[in-house]
Amino acid sequence: MEYTELSDYPLPDGAVTTWSPVCAPDSWSDDDRRLTHDHEAHLASAAAGSWIGSVLRIPLRYDRDALRRALRAWIARHEALRTTVSPAGDSWKRHLVEEGAVDVAPQHRGELTRGGAHDLLSEHFAGVTPDRWPHCLFATIAQDDGFVLAFGADHSVMDAYSQLLWFGEIVELYERALAGDPDDEMAALDVGSHVDHSAAARSLSEVVDAEHPVVRHWEEFLHDGEFPAMEGASPLVPASPEESQHSLSRWAVRPGDAARMERLCANLGTGTQSGVFAAIALAMRERTGSDRLRFVLPMHTRHDRRHVGAVGWYVGLCPVDIDLRGVGDFGEAVARTRAGVSGGRGCVKTSFARVTEVLRLESEPRFVMSYVDVRKVPGAERWPDWNARALRSPEPSRDEVYLWLVHSEEGISVSARCGRSERALLAVEGLITGFEKKFTEVLGAPGVLEVGA
Repeated sequence: MEYTELSDYPLPDGAVTTWSPVCAPDSWSDDDRRLTHDHEAHLASAAAGSWIGSVLRIPLRYDRDALRRALRAWIARHEALRTTVSPAGDSWKRHLVEEGAVDVAPQHRGELTRGGAHDLLSEHFAGVTPDRWPHCLFATIAQDDGFVLAFGADHSVMDAYSQLLWFGEIVELYERALAGDPDDEMAALDVGSHVDHSAAARSLSEVVDAEHPVVRHWEEFLHDGEFPAMEGASPLVPASPEESQHSLSRWAVRPGDAARMERLCANLGTGTQSGVFAAIALAMRERTGSDRLRFVLPMHTRHDRRHVGAVGWYVGLCPVDIDLRGVGDFGEAVARTRAGVSGGRGCVKTSFARVTEVLRLESEPRFVMSYVDVRKVPGAERWPDWNARALRSPEPSRDEVYLWLVHSEEGISVSARCGRSERALLAVEGLITGFEKKFTEVLGAPGVLEVGA
């Protein structure tokens, strides 16, 4: 599984149709459940044209009515996709449309080549915004032996795990629609509501003040209110925001090597995430001489089992400080890494937007790394057959670096985006290459293959 921009996906030539959720204007009702601080911050700062999504190729005959029913059932299942907001003084008001009131309307856009399809889909998905429904749009490219299906959504209703859940769920719904299953049965799913989750998270955040331990932890992590940057990646002359950031993605670790690292880390009393970040920290030390690796780590907040299969934005932030001073071998590096992540894990459940409000922060994270193990996601074993891929939109050039490490049955992929400068690109490419070499070096060390045997 890779996390890339749409331009990197091999779209075929074919008949393109865009799909938009619709409902009658009088079907909306006011909803008293409050937004999270993070949602409000997103409404205030989201860049125009920013979206996340997914794309796959379904190797079944294209049936427009069956697809309409499948998309409608998916929206009906997940309350987050049937809500929107409007300004209410200095705040926001939530609105809800009932599941039976939503339909999905197709618009045939003609026969297009790959380049034309890419431009049209990119323009279509850029139409999602955080303050205007629908917050999720779809598109298809039909061929004789199947079709490509993609969506783009605003981050307020979607996180990375939701992007991955969609693959298996939408194919199952389409198969059921082709088989003639009733609409009400397709729409039924015993799953939690992200809107309920948001209201509960808002209540927890309201009690956060300057003396709260999470606020104190973030304050200690930041230096004079500034987030740590990736060493060597800050451009000497920032690029114009009119330019898009550099984007890259590649497979860094083969499946067999990922499995060996998992066994090694298990015998060290931890998981693969610790081994991956330890390898990155050691690679960074070799490149820069720095004994500290400091970054922000997104982590899920799906702690209630009923929300495991829900679509929504279930993400908190963890400040990570890995101290390698005096570390001589990989086992020590893994232990320090585990401690560095564990030290900030308690911050994840507390809204970071509320923390910034209390601390009056104006800066944003500048070095973010994410590690996600997707092997247990429903339908993951079929992703290669579907050519499934998670998507992100291009972003304006800023002084920041994001790395996404995705552990699937195909190995570990690394995707990244960084400022539009040669300096930033070389630094990020160098770190990824250093990580690959360190990973291989660790597994090739004497005695490692016997660990866990």
